[in-house]
Amino acid sequence: MTNNHEIKTMTVIDAPENQVGNRLLAIFDILSSGIMIRGCVLLRKSGGQLVAKGPIGKNHVGGAIRAEFVDTEVKDAIASKAARAYAALTGREAPDE
Repeated sequence: MTNNHEIKTMTVIDAPENQVGNRLLAIFDILSSGIMIRGCVLLRKSGGQLVAKGPIGKNHVGGAIRAEFVDTEVKDAIASKAARAYAALTGREAPDE
């Protein structure tokens, strides 16, 4: 499988830490292997690691729906691309603050 990932849009959020110490850094859309995934997030976890997650929503009866990056290589590649886009937009590395 070809894993080509391209960040198409990114909105920097830089939210404060939540009660468990995680921080929402940005929301982004990614084109991955011909699929556009909108509403992904770049998080800095309380331990300092960067994580990219797919969008989460609810269906018409309130049940959770989501897209999840399950392959470790894909997760890492998308997080790396998102971190580089974040750095380009903000002028600072994502894990530093």
